[in-house]
Amino acid sequence: MLVAFTGDPFLAKEAFWQEARLWGLSRLTEPTPEALAQALSPGLFGTGGALLDLRELSEGEWKALKPFLEGIPEEVPVLVLDPRPSPSRAAFYRSRERRDFPTPKGKDLLRHLENRAKRLGLRLPSGVAQYLASLVAPPSGEEAVDLEALERELEKLALLTPPLTLEKVESAVALKPPVGGFDLVRAVLGKDPKEALARLKRLKEEGEEPLRVLGALSWQFALLAKAHFLLQETPRPKEEDLSRLRVHPYAARKALEEARRLQREGLAEALDTLIEAERRAKGGKDPWLALEAAVLRLAG
Repeated sequence: MLVAFTGDPFLAKEAFWQEARLWGLSRLTEPTPEALAQALSPGLFGTGGALLDLRELSEGEWKALKPFLEGIPEEVPVLVLDPRPSPSRAAFYRSRERRDFPTPKGKDLLRHLENRAKRLGLRLPSGVAQYLASLVAPPSGEEAVDLEALERELEKLALLTPPLTLEKVESAVALKPPVGGFDLVRAVLGKDPKEALARLKRLKEEGEEPLRVLGALSWQFALLAKAHFLLQETPRPKEEDLSRLRVHPYAARKALEEARRLQREGLAEALDTLIEAERRAKGGKDPWLALEAAVLRLAG
């Protein structure tokens, strides 16, 4: 019997080890034909079994291992951890038991956070859950959600003295906010060029790519423009109206909060400035200089 655990790396790994304990298996088997054959051979205490971690398996190694997995007896458990299987391995799992664990997003991510917090005896206020979700689920949706990092932060928060406030959480968590955060935008909108350049310097020292920062900044201003138009249509947007911005609710509320203070002409000018900066950055100019010039103009 072969069971493959796929999907989100954290959820798949957790389910993999839970199933392993049910079968009395505790040690990984090296994913080679020789090691697998030895693990599956009958012993004094049963018919054997194997735990395989295929996350780093090359296609050549898979081809060598595959024939040994095709004829596994039904009574012999072989559990496979393979969160992101290659096309050939995914095709192999179609005719076998595959347990897939999709990464939760949006409201599902918030429910995941609340459920994991309950396991730790932690009461997670809605605002805190939304803040934590925003740290690992950038509004643009371009980066993967790191549920394992979230789990470590929840374990840390469970040690704090209640009540759990957003201020306590912001000072305690070690997760790095995504580049798409509003910190740089706030400095720009606050007309604080010194603070804006300081944030840019920090991003540069942390090894961020200038085009990525520029892209995140452009995306945030485009979101502010969408929020501005939403407010023109619906001055008092309700919870269901937030979905029209097609971002995480936490990011939507932040965008609306900032957009209330902006004028259409200023947003249009900001977007033009960022488009010009991107053109310069991609046209052979120093991308950091192009980014800095754009930030100074926006914050000036």
